[in-house]
Amino acid sequence: MALAPAVPQVQPASVTRQASKDTPVTKPRRAITRALVLLLIAFVANLVVIAIIVNRGEPATALPAQAPSVPAAPPAPASAPVLPSSFGEGKFVVGTDIAPGTYRTAGKAGHFDCYWERLKDVSGTGESIIANNLAPGPATVTIAKSDGAFQTRWCRPWTRAN
Repeated sequence: MALAPAVPQVQPASVTRQASKDTPVTKPRRAITRALVLLLIAFVANLVVIAIIVNRGEPATALPAQAPSVPAAPPAPASAPVLPSSFGEGKFVVGTDIAPGTYRTAGKAGHFDCYWERLKDVSGTGESIIANNLAPGPATVTIAKSDGAFQTRWCRPWTRAN
């Protein structure tokens, strides 16, 4: 009994080429292709955005010739500010926030008695107090032109008497 040597069988080249043409494209190759397409789209989109931003400015135009300037009329004299005839709690500069004069209040606005003080200035020191008072009921105070400020706490609104 004679044995034939084992010889590997080789297919002709035409058959091998045909098989590779029919083989589907592998998944990693598709992923790379998609990534390249997305990268190209992103690049083009960025170029479009940059072009829009650059061209957003208006085109340069020549400025119109300016006529010689005419001096403006002098401003009208400033009228004295109208100061309120009544005010509530706080610190007020005399001549700026309130006018000098005599003011009245109905008294305390809550639990504490009505407190007021005439001041030389707004420094907040004890030396700046010209006069002060703590009133449980109605109160009257005359604020002089020479006073720097007037401060009130826990009082009903003050109304100008004169």
